[in-house]
Amino acid sequence: MTTFVLLHGGGMGGWTWKYVREILEAGGHKVYTPTFTGFGEREHLIGRDVGNATHVRDI
Repeated sequence: MTTFVLLHGGGMGGWTWKYVREILEAGGHKVYTPTFTGFGEREHLIGRDVGNATHVRDI
């Protein structure tokens, strides 16, 4: 078993990887698809203090 962390691009969220996640999990792998603060369903959390350090903590 392998663990995968799949990261989304700008303007997207962890949901972007839904189908890939399903395939990998069906193969017995662990898959994490975090959504970065300020993006996707977490867009409302954007603020002046959100940046790369925030996104590293999100992971």
